[in-house]
Amino acid sequence: MIVALTLCVGALAQADDTAAQRANSLYKQGVIAMNEGKYDIARTTFREVLRINPKHLPARKKFLFISSNKKSLAIRDRKNALRKVLIPKVYLDKATVRESLDMLAFQVERESKQKTTPNFIIQDPTGAFKNSRVTLRLERIPAETLLRYIVDQAGGYIRHDNHAVIVSPRVIASSKVEK
Repeated sequence: MIVALTLCVGALAQADDTAAQRANSLYKQGVIAMNEGKYDIARTTFREVLRINPKHLPARKKFLFISSNKKSLAIRDRKNALRKVLIPKVYLDKATVRESLDMLAFQVERESKQKTTPNFIIQDPTGAFKNSRVTLRLERIPAETLLRYIVDQAGGYIRHDNHAVIVSPRVIASSKVEK
């Protein structure tokens, strides 16, 4: 009976060691996924680590961080993706804002080999961009910087969302000067 009890305790200890090793291995995979910007995979992996070992504090911290910051992480990834894409040549001559952004979207998709798709949305309910024209002659420029130049020339601003880049005209409040 003592031998059987010793064997059971030994088997349980070995199972705990195997579970701990599996949890640690998954944790490392989750960290790698997180560092690569694959937050959904990382979150799922950390959730599995916590299922195996609910007391795994580093996994809990990372799981909560991703869960709490999902939108800002997606926005950061969208900006980083645009920074990484290098546009070889840009020649715009009095192009509209829409034409400029369409050209940029095409270039980003081509240069990233379809890995990055910038979803540009123009929000211009007042038609402020109607007369805006963009003229640029640049070479070897990051897409994110080119986006900024286009929008600056048009008198607009950029807002990054987790699914799109929204371009809007700057709103200048008109004030009446009284004499």
